[in-house]
Amino acid sequence: MSNWRDQFEDESVLRATTALFDRYYHYIALALLVAFAFWNRTSSWGNYVVGGEILFRGNDPWYHYRSTQYVVESFPSTMATDPWTGFPEGAVQGQFGTIFDQLMALVALAIGLGSPSDELVRMVVLFSPAVVGALVAIPTYLIGRRIGGRFAGVVGVAILAFAAD
Repeated sequence: MSNWRDQFEDESVLRATTALFDRYYHYIALALLVAFAFWNRTSSWGNYVVGGEILFRGNDPWYHYRSTQYVVESFPSTMATDPWTGFPEGAVQGQFGTIFDQLMALVALAIGLGSPSDELVRMVVLFSPAVVGALVAIPTYLIGRRIGGRFAGVVGVAILAFAAD
């Protein structure tokens, strides 16, 4: 039985391919792991759609939805106070995630071409944490690479990709 290397007439092609793989394998692994992390975080999104309407789980998504909807309706202004937080007096909204809500509103406005529907805003609010969770792989890789090398960075991203919800 012939060796698989025998099919190459020139060993330099094999060496070049191996060197290329050794140099860039982590980019391929990172792309696959980020895609898997996004899929892992969004695979159950159908559980949040009941009767054609998106229903969030918990208080925070509803708060961010209200805040994002307000920003969409009066872009770029944010709610100064939220009457539903600290009812009946309301609470100053500054201690909550206004930048996150601004980004979600900007995405909804861009996708909705300036006039997003309520359903589109809910979809953006539903998928934004999954996108952010998948993109956390980039600083995770950079920190892991700094501490333990490229392989450690990829392992850190793999652990992050499998850790969902």
